[in-house]
Amino acid sequence: MSLPEEKITRKGGRAARREAREAAEFFHNPPLISQVPVYEVANAEGVEQIHELAMRIVEEIGVDFRDEESLEIWRGTDAEIDGERVRVGRDTLLALVQHAPQTYTHHGRNRERTVEVGGRSQVVAPSYGPPFILDFEGVRRHATIDDLNTLQKLNHMAASVHIAGGPIVEPVDVPVPHRHMHMAYSGLKYSDKPIVGNVTARGRAEDTVEMCKIVFGDDFAANNACTTNLINSNSPLVWDETMLDALKVYAANNHAVLCSPFSMTAASTPASNVGTMAVVTAEALMAIAFGQLVRPGAPMLFGVPAMTVSLNTGAPVHGSPDSAIVQFLAGQMARRYKVPHRAIANCATSKTPDMQAAYDSMWGLFPSFMSGAHWITMAGGMIEGTLGLSYAKTVIDFEQVDAFYHFCQGCRFDDLDEIFETVKDVGPGGHFLGAAHTRKSNLFIFPSQNNVTFEQWEVDGRKESAQVGLDKARAWLARYEEPEIDAALDEALLDFIARREEEIPAELS
Repeated sequence: MSLPEEKITRKGGRAARREAREAAEFFHNPPLISQVPVYEVANAEGVEQIHELAMRIVEEIGVDFRDEESLEIWRGTDAEIDGERVRVGRDTLLALVQHAPQTYTHHGRNRERTVEVGGRSQVVAPSYGPPFILDFEGVRRHATIDDLNTLQKLNHMAASVHIAGGPIVEPVDVPVPHRHMHMAYSGLKYSDKPIVGNVTARGRAEDTVEMCKIVFGDDFAANNACTTNLINSNSPLVWDETMLDALKVYAANNHAVLCSPFSMTAASTPASNVGTMAVVTAEALMAIAFGQLVRPGAPMLFGVPAMTVSLNTGAPVHGSPDSAIVQFLAGQMARRYKVPHRAIANCATSKTPDMQAAYDSMWGLFPSFMSGAHWITMAGGMIEGTLGLSYAKTVIDFEQVDAFYHFCQGCRFDDLDEIFETVKDVGPGGHFLGAAHTRKSNLFIFPSQNNVTFEQWEVDGRKESAQVGLDKARAWLARYEEPEIDAALDEALLDFIARREEEIPAELS
């Protein structure tokens, strides 16, 4: 709650206003219902041309399913199976895709945090998977379980982020065969928002579902989306056993799956926005259709990380006009097939939270929100082309997400009479700074944006954005309050982890 302007002015002016902002209560925005129109980069004819090219790919070229169990499931249809290659007629493919729901409910252990995904609702999720952290001392190092827990806390406090991790970072100090359980526990312990599951092996997906059963109950967690889970194809045109195993486990339990081809334009997909979209459409639709063979009605999302590659190094690039176009096209194709759409936001190729990182991230933020994406991931902190995460960038990115949440509220027309009276009271040559209408305004103010004079900036320590972000992250952590969790539930989760760690060798075979 903010203090009246006249009160904080008497108590110390600008410093007091800043202190009041920093002491404001944390709150959680509901999923965004955007009031601004989606932006489309292709006309209806263009969408149909991409669709036709994608259908030719699945019918004439096909997609490899490198998993015998999955091939056996496809054999129950009229698909043509040639070794690992699966070719499907468009009528069969689209009939299967139609079983995927247009919306689904993703449940959190706190029912107030449960979200609807799809329709007009836009849900924001955190970063995913980087093994490196740029820490509070500016040191790049491997991420740890303490980093994961710390990021869960920051994510929990972010007003416009609706989902907990998951693999916000990879805690490399935890053995790989045990890591998935600690990731799930971290999300369930340090936040009460809905969680993201693990997809790196069938058993790890099964363990994640079992932990959800502890939290939600056996029957509920076997029939409702308690996780949303990201699987990537090996573009071009390959789904491997690991990803398919995870899809099968989650779909069988009615948990949601993000079917996201790992496109890198000019490397794993053609050097064309339209060509990339056709290939990833074929890949995504094949996975969505396969999910409906596992369990009709299982929630699936259509999405793509939308990267290009640097043609002089071969490295993946986040933050370019071409990747933005692919994100916009993905939204149009998802709407054509009536499935929820996933996009990525604050990813940067930059190695530090600098000007490049800001530009890179904005090329993801705009198309994510303006394409109408229903699930927007990578909300904060991503650098190094998703290999790293910066504490400083995390909270600055969260402010940008808040800003887009505000932007997508659109224009207000409910106070026109009050505006007229305010203009009348101020009159020619006056100003609006002290007007009652101004004091209650909902104009968005970036908490960390520096808008003082150069001289005042010098007095304040010449802080650049990275330092401001670190200071803000520290301030948030000092005020973090762990959400309530039933002691018996917490103990049951820890007992499950301890038992499974005894059963699963800590070393990879």
